[in-house]
Amino acid sequence: MKLSCEVIQDLLPLYVDEVCSEESTGLVEEHMAECENCRQTYDAMKAEGKTEELVKSEEFRTWQTDSVKKVKKKWSKSKKIFLILGIILGAGLLYILIRVAMIFGIMSLVIFDSATTKVQVYDDVANYSDYIGMDCNMKYGKPRTGQFVVFPEKITSQMHVQDFQYVYYNPWDPQYVAYLTVEYKDAEAYGKELKRLQTIGVEEYEGIYSVTGEPEGYDLVAMDQDRYYGFVYAMVPETEEMKITYVGIMFCNYFLDLDIHEYMKKEYLLPGFDATLDNPYEQEMMGK
Repeated sequence: MKLSCEVIQDLLPLYVDEVCSEESTGLVEEHMAECENCRQTYDAMKAEGKTEELVKSEEFRTWQTDSVKKVKKKWSKSKKIFLILGIILGAGLLYILIRVAMIFGIMSLVIFDSATTKVQVYDDVANYSDYIGMDCNMKYGKPRTGQFVVFPEKITSQMHVQDFQYVYYNPWDPQYVAYLTVEYKDAEAYGKELKRLQTIGVEEYEGIYSVTGEPEGYDLVAMDQDRYYGFVYAMVPETEEMKITYVGIMFCNYFLDLDIHEYMKKEYLLPGFDATLDNPYEQEMMGK
């Protein structure tokens, strides 16, 4: 007895599950031997059944669990990597922000300090030792030891001071502009002082801060120059005896904030002297 494809396909689920009677089993197999379409349907149903069995199996569940664990492990590792990268990037950004803030703060402090720091000008020679001597007072911007080596240690009774001024300014680094003109009362005191100054000697100074030579009408008897800090020198007038003028111009970083022409008499200043910001000598020394 031949059965239609519809009847056979109704029986296929039972046949796949192996619950058909022997007679039905024989009819289904006889039909599929001749019907390609029903045989393909059977193959598909059988494959689906194996897949369902696989899903239900312990082996599949173990594989599924292991796979999930691997995915979770990889994700956990990735999260750690992202977290570490985030911390590194965040720390880097924080470092940059801190550096910018520090630089801005320092610049603001320098600008504020420069704007608020006053220039201190003293002309009372009675306090000379407080400004320049060995026991000078920190209140007046005590210079480094030896900075005023050319100047006399103190004012004595043999000295008649004709001109004196001491200027101290410290916007960030200390700066000094000072001059002292003394007429010695006797030849012995004058000669002794000249000998002391000649012992110091005159260091080569021309070309430093664009200086071209000694002040007009004067002869240098002592010069203590520092290519970084400036000049301290002593000179005598060409047409007068018994008189010595001492000059000190000291600063830092190759430039002077003060307007030298405001605080130093022209006749005492080394010709060509230029210690303004970005002066030619500074540019040369800094390789600009």
